Amino acid sequence: MKSLFKYASLLAAAVMLSACGNDNGEGGNEGVDDKVFYMTTDKDVIQSDGTDAATIKVFLGDEDVTELATIYDEDDNEIDLDGGIFVASKDGEYKFWAAYGTHMTYDTKKDDNGLMTIRAISVAVPAVAEDPAPANTSFVRRTFLTQYTGNECGWCPNMISVIRELFADNTIPDKAVLAAVHSYSNADPAYIASPKVNSYPFMHIDFTSGFSPESGSAPLYAVVNSNAAQAADAGISVNPVLYQDEKLLVVRVSVKAAEEGNYRVGAWLLEDNIYARQADNTGLADDSYNTHEHCVRLVDSKHDGEWTGKPLGAIKAGKTMEKTFVMDLKKSWKVEELHLAVIVSKETKGGYAVCNAVDVPIDASTPFDYKK
Repeated sequence: MKSLFKYASLLAAAVMLSACGNDNGEGGNEGVDDKVFYMTTDKDVIQSDGTDAATIKVFLGDEDVTELATIYDEDDNEIDLDGGIFVASKDGEYKFWAAYGTHMTYDTKKDDNGLMTIRAISVAVPAVAEDPAPANTSFVRRTFLTQYTGNECGWCPNMISVIRELFADNTIPDKAVLAAVHSYSNADPAYIASPKVNSYPFMHIDFTSGFSPESGSAPLYAVVNSNAAQAADAGISVNPVLYQDEKLLVVRVSVKAAEEGNYRVGAWLLEDNIYARQADNTGLADDSYNTHEHCVRLVDSKHDGEWTGKPLGAIKAGKTMEKTFVMDLKKSWKVEELHLAVIVSKETKGGYAVCNAVDVPIDASTPFDYKK
């Protein structure tokens, strides 16, 4: 970034000045480096009509320094945003970083170099799904099962058989959401790249533990039922709008916390009924194994090398936060076979773990699913 060299000189000068203190002997910026410097926006997706606006703010700790900070675009051009208001008249992704004193949000160690992204689209952004019980925080809890598989994986029918046995219980769709990641071979018509998997078949359970099929479906059934009996930390509502002509799926998600915490949210686009002949070293596969369900086409939940969701930040109990996802659809995907898996994860001592999930259609609004 060319202006970083110029900014580095200003940064060095600022550091020298702060080290010298001010005229009355008090340290000029003493303790300021302990505060987190960051940017926020009330909308990460806007309509490119020149009027729909996102409000960008810059904070140093709890202090709003928007009026004092300098905001740059991804090409390091200084941007003059009156009151932090940003509008767009063209579709596209707009990326920003901020500088203030000795601080800047640009960071090569972070995803996308720490740039904040706002996407502008030509179509309207949907509203959140209507909440039928705003005071309620007792949500149905579903386990998120991420299956790593592939049609050229000869041992994968073992896992497919276990999953079929699990979902043969017609109560399981109310307790679990399945996403099949076909990452074994790029010759697979449902192929998608994934984080490294040491062996196939394999399954992540809520991105906290792993499962292999050797012990059959009983241990998996026990985990799913145990989770379903527990209180969910958060609930999810989803309002997707499909724009066929633009080949866009715009998804507005709301997360309501039952327990205060730091949360992330992610949206996965799945496709059913993909035909590919399944390799079989197990003797389990019949012709039905050649039709693949819940195949992951798109993952919009990647952050810092993980798939646990995009950051929402802290949510107090009973409060909500929203996220809009924009998915560009490929012509080869069968729209009538598409559906969405949406996950919410919560920060724990070991990182972020999925605490709830839903599997919803792309052509209907789905409100928070409260326990009856």
